[in-house]
Amino acid sequence: MIDDGFDDQPITRIPQNEQGMLFGKRILLEANDYLEAISEKEHHFLISTLRDLAAEEDYFKVLADELDQPVGHKIANDALNLIHFWQLIHQYENISEFNLLEIIHSEKFQKDLLTALDALMIGEHQEQRRKVILEALKLYKLKCYAGCIAILYAQIEGLLTDVLVEHGYLKQNQTKYLDVYKIVPGLKGNEIKSLWHKSKIACELNPYFAELAAYKMDSSSTVTMTRHNILHGTDLNHFNQGRTFVLFLWLFSVVSFMSTLKK
Repeated sequence: MIDDGFDDQPITRIPQNEQGMLFGKRILLEANDYLEAISEKEHHFLISTLRDLAAEEDYFKVLADELDQPVGHKIANDALNLIHFWQLIHQYENISEFNLLEIIHSEKFQKDLLTALDALMIGEHQEQRRKVILEALKLYKLKCYAGCIAILYAQIEGLLTDVLVEHGYLKQNQTKYLDVYKIVPGLKGNEIKSLWHKSKIACELNPYFAELAAYKMDSSSTVTMTRHNILHGTDLNHFNQGRTFVLFLWLFSVVSFMSTLKK
């Protein structure tokens, strides 16, 4: 048995289903159960780890605040998905060797991400998106965060576009996408122009899209606020490992939920 240093209270470990994979609501429920059963010592280490990482990427403070609430409080989707992978810490004999940002390299993260991605129903782009995301994983390993960040922002939006097309909420007309049900008011020719438009339409498809941090078009996080300027070349201050990790976490949160959608 590995001595992880957190044995002063019993730990509830997430059971695996027959396929070894959990998606969507089940991940969130079981991550929440784990968080409620976590020892005080491990919880302190979790929160201190996140607050330390906030020195580079502010969003880790948001995650720390979410996970530092009293038992019974609602925890944000991405914070619970983080807990799903945090449990890899129990594989380390010496917890000082555990680096949260390195879990992107782990077999578990990549297997869970790609299996959820493969479970999506997004038409002809599915295999192409898989290849692009594999490239992003390679870039992360090479510490090429600028290229990785651009890919992840783009794929998070692209996946939403594919889902909306597949479910009939968007219609492609050459290079344009049209709002089929005219959900977004004031669009010229019903043409979709932004991720904000797509997010609004997605909430009509399934209200839970509003719970996904990746699609919250507001000022609740610097990851969202700086997206436009990063992709348009005027923000050069966030090409770091912390931002890249958060975007990978968001990508997993997105595909994990999307994989549960049925037509």
